[in-house]
Amino acid sequence: MPCDLSMREKWLGLLNGEDVGPLVSPLCDSWRLDEPYRWPYEEPDPFPPGHPQHVISQQIAMAGVCGWDAMFLADVVVLPKDPAIRPETKSTPIPGGTRVESCIHTPYGDLVSVEEQGASDSVSPASLVFATRVIKPWLAEEEDYRKAIWLTERQMDYDEAAAIASGREIRDAIGERGVLGVYYHAPTVNMLNREEMFYHMMDWPQLFDELHEATFKLAYRQLDTIREAGFDYLFYLASGTEWISPDFFRKYNLEETRMIFARWRELGGFILWHSCGHVKRFVEEGFYNALKPEIFETLSVPPVGNLPSMRWARERLDPDIVTKGNIPLDILLQGTAEEVRTEVQRVKEEARGYRHVVGLSDNLLENTPLQNCLAFVEESRLT
Repeated sequence: MPCDLSMREKWLGLLNGEDVGPLVSPLCDSWRLDEPYRWPYEEPDPFPPGHPQHVISQQIAMAGVCGWDAMFLADVVVLPKDPAIRPETKSTPIPGGTRVESCIHTPYGDLVSVEEQGASDSVSPASLVFATRVIKPWLAEEEDYRKAIWLTERQMDYDEAAAIASGREIRDAIGERGVLGVYYHAPTVNMLNREEMFYHMMDWPQLFDELHEATFKLAYRQLDTIREAGFDYLFYLASGTEWISPDFFRKYNLEETRMIFARWRELGGFILWHSCGHVKRFVEEGFYNALKPEIFETLSVPPVGNLPSMRWARERLDPDIVTKGNIPLDILLQGTAEEVRTEVQRVKEEARGYRHVVGLSDNLLENTPLQNCLAFVEESRLT
């Protein structure tokens, strides 16, 4: 492997079938170490604490401190040109938290969302998190779908120049330190109400289908903008059978996904398809082989996923697909450095003979020990 390749060139070389040596890359979208944030480079921090894009600096810093092959993640801020269709938000203090009411005015009445946010340390005593309770989702009634269709159609007219500029700022800050991806959900319906969606499909099928069509058109329209903004890959999010069925995917996502992937590749980008749950049926149905994302993660076994083994999935996936994973998050968070090394050896053995990037079963957890991250990277690079 040429030693003068940049991190970004290594990723692109891997996708071109070149031997770039072992790659190691966790899913990490912010600072996750068990020590305070620090900027490890000589040049100034592009997005220091307090900056709206500070989370990007956290990702860059994590990659520098730990030494892995970075796949950065960001959102593209796409705002409609008409400020009248942007949400109006009001926050009200309540005991133990905040009530947040959001409202968008439409010709069919106001589209409203209400949430209550409160501090909670129930997930981890070492990490304070915020629990959100949805009081009124955006999509709850039949009229909400009419409002959302109207809104989605008007969101097509957005400030493209501003979106490209914001993405370019991130791209310039990252430079050649890695590849840059954008969160991109399989387009089902705008303002998705996951808990009640299947009831809505049955109760208001025509409205559901109209909103689905408008949502896809908006998502497809944004592809050119995202690529022009400097993004290398789509971080394509599509659930497995822990939430949807193969038939649902076949009806509402399969052809749209095919069109999205084709257009993105025409623009010169690549796809990382992220499904971290129950993907066994999707492997058996052949969806991944039919759509052939350049990279697929994760190959999760119980209790996180439902694959019989990582090797089982790797043997059934197209050999041209690069897989990524699959160190358990609890091992990296709570295990010893030697236990981490043992897990890395297991993953490398299960993926032997295939193109595989050593990674995690999902997002790196808060307060992960630095020594475990360093052991994870060092063991992954051994040949």
